[in-house]
Amino acid sequence: MPRSTRIEIADGWYHVANRGAGRQRIFRNDEHRQTFLDLLKTLEPTFGVQVHGYCLMSNRFDLMLHTTHANLSIAMRHLGGVYTQRYNRLVGRDGPLFRGRFRAVLFEPQTVLLGVSRHLHRRPLVTGMVQRLDRYRWSSYPSFVTSRRKPEWLRREAVLAAVGYQSDDKDGGRVYRQYVERDGESNDLVRQFYRRRRPGAVLGSDPFIRRSLSGQEHTPGARASIPGVPPRRIIRAMADHFEVTRRSILTSSRGRTNLPRMAAMWLCRKHSHLTLEQLARHFRLSGYGSVSGALHRAEQQTNKGFWAAIKAVEEQIQLPEN
Repeated sequence: MPRSTRIEIADGWYHVANRGAGRQRIFRNDEHRQTFLDLLKTLEPTFGVQVHGYCLMSNRFDLMLHTTHANLSIAMRHLGGVYTQRYNRLVGRDGPLFRGRFRAVLFEPQTVLLGVSRHLHRRPLVTGMVQRLDRYRWSSYPSFVTSRRKPEWLRREAVLAAVGYQSDDKDGGRVYRQYVERDGESNDLVRQFYRRRRPGAVLGSDPFIRRSLSGQEHTPGARASIPGVPPRRIIRAMADHFEVTRRSILTSSRGRTNLPRMAAMWLCRKHSHLTLEQLARHFRLSGYGSVSGALHRAEQQTNKGFWAAIKAVEEQIQLPEN
């Protein structure tokens, strides 16, 4: 069976979902769910992918994302790959976790943003997991309708603006709650779309669907994924910044922290668009699990010089090469 259409654009709004292979659980406990959220919050600073909603079930996840670049697959490959490695390490297993590549629906925010958000947030209620949506911890819904502390990385402004309020206006949460929890409030276009046995890749008005499928619904020049920065350029810039050799960055050093190497690996993951396996070969590591661990240690770095180097080199590699 041919793969479904995958449309990647800058300034695109997506409902993204995936489930466990063979419907197996992908979240067995709260530690697993928190691990996934810790990775989810890195999507915007690393890939420019904003998170506007999420819902974690035992065997699937649903996300509402907005891309600033045409790089959804790169961001989701990172999220799914790194989570699989951490999950496998936590439960002592090996092998793939998800059923395959994620499903992404490109939708028209002007007509169906609220409907998609409602569909995503109602999943625990529809499946019978809970009787009150605002008490389900592993969904972004309580962040919209209760006074519970909101994750700083969760974007609420678009959804609340769609009901006519600012993100810091308490009445916006009340109106949004009424829209989500009342029967019959759903957008008919959204309801019909998700009732299909095989929903398409685009959701919205007929003109939006036609433009999207023909390649016209995108920012000029943004349909193709932005080209990756060659790893050699990142490594050279990082070596110059720290005044070390490129060989020292490419050589593994067990037992000591090699900040230039860690920073170069982190930037290569963000800007070169290499897979974890490719990064492992490039940095002479035993496998993608080692890369995943190194990236995790990079994210936990508290050394101010490390992040200053990241910023300085990132600014340099984004300039035209001489």
